[in-house]
Amino acid sequence: MLDRSQPSTVPFETALRVWWWSQPQPFRESVSLSAARVCFRAGYTAGKQTTERRFVFRAGRMRITVWATGIMEARKKAEAEADFRAAKKNWPIPKAGWQLQEEK
Repeated sequence: MLDRSQPSTVPFETALRVWWWSQPQPFRESVSLSAARVCFRAGYTAGKQTTERRFVFRAGRMRITVWATGIMEARKKAEAEADFRAAKKNWPIPKAGWQLQEEK
């Protein structure tokens, strides 16, 4: 029993449920669960990425969000994501490469 591997992260729905029921009754009555889910998801996602920062790029008509430790790694991930999305929609990949513009 003790050598059974334990999950390193808690599933999102379980974490949300535990957090929701730990809130005071007036809070639960004043905020809908769907609104609380949106807010909780943002914090939960950011909390899981403690060593990484969020970068947002614009490539043509696409807006690409990636999590990375630095700008160079973020650009590589964003280029890979742009290639993937373009291939999925049968768009041509620019010969000069993607012109990624970082959004602040």
